[in-house]
Amino acid sequence: MKKVWLALISTLLLGSANPNSWQKPAYIEKAFIEIALKNEYQASDMKISKWTKPIHYQITFLHLKPYEPVIQMIDAHLKQLQHITHHPISSAQEASLTNLKILITKDKYYQAVIDKYTGNKQPNLSTESNCMATIHKNKRHEIDRATVVIPIDYAMTKGLLPACVVEELTQIMGLPNDSNWVYPSVANDVSKVELLSGLDYIFLKLLYANEIKPGMNLTATRNIVQKLIKKYQAGGVIKRATSKVRQEGIYPLLY
Repeated sequence: MKKVWLALISTLLLGSANPNSWQKPAYIEKAFIEIALKNEYQASDMKISKWTKPIHYQITFLHLKPYEPVIQMIDAHLKQLQHITHHPISSAQEASLTNLKILITKDKYYQAVIDKYTGNKQPNLSTESNCMATIHKNKRHEIDRATVVIPIDYAMTKGLLPACVVEELTQIMGLPNDSNWVYPSVANDVSKVELLSGLDYIFLKLLYANEIKPGMNLTATRNIVQKLIKKYQAGGVIKRATSKVRQEGIYPLLY
């Protein structure tokens, strides 16, 4: 209950009073550190993780027939992530090239799919999450593979399908943490933000800036992020972020 109230207060302060309050440089810096350097499920060494090699994804339906609307959502969102980050993302032409597996299944098989395909040992994950993602990184903190699992029947029943697609596929880019005070963002599980926000757009731009390297520690990250935020602010990138992010991805499919 305490988390819900904190999120509500955050929403009132940042959303209702002034929807652009998140654009303050100090807030963006603090929020980026929270989402990029921490992890919701495990202790973090507070270092940057990101992809350096192209992402080749494959969508697989387990125990059900392919469902075209979810394929369209996934393709659209990954295309948007590529446009924002300028990191190459494409559908795998061969199974052997796949380094991002997107598994769509039924709720009754959710835990079994997690156990078989993700290697995630978090207990009760199927009952404590609406959908999930795991990433694997090497010693240099380069992400080299990831897996996303979505129990589509449950997600659709709860009206969470777009949110699951957006949140999990955004997190595997190297934004692994959730936080109830970061708003507006898909990384806030108790808010009503289901599609990428302007703040999420800036997170992704920061993470995949050439100056930000895998394995970079908190101090080095903060120093560069501060400079990048000033640059984005001066160039109008922050001001235009919300309108820019709503022009593509899943937005045109739903609105």
